[in-house]
Amino acid sequence: MTESNPSTQIVILCSDMLFLSKITGTAKELGYSFCTALSCKKAAASLSNGTSQLLLIDLNQENLDWELLTSIHQNDASLTSIAFGPHVDTERLAKARAVGCTQVLPRSQFSAQLPQLMDAAFGEAT
Repeated sequence: MTESNPSTQIVILCSDMLFLSKITGTAKELGYSFCTALSCKKAAASLSNGTSQLLLIDLNQENLDWELLTSIHQNDASLTSIAFGPHVDTERLAKARAVGCTQVLPRSQFSAQLPQLMDAAFGEAT
């Protein structure tokens, strides 16, 4: 985790190490603090009140805890979350919308717009 700006934090729920390095590299480049999580439980534990946060969710993970993701969104209405996954996996993309994700994007669009998505999530906080 970096300590660039303690009032903002990105929690990255992603197990794809190559893609994770792209996300963390972008976060570092933009000066955002971040932490990584390999499970929904770890991501939930990393979220804290009083901090402007962005939760990034890789829908390509096999064991996503959809109930916990629903609870995370219900318990923090101010949380911005962006879920991303393969454009052909319409079931998981729809499920992410149903659990309350702020944005749901195909992986290619997420990747292409990553810096803008991070900046937009913290636009009012920075």
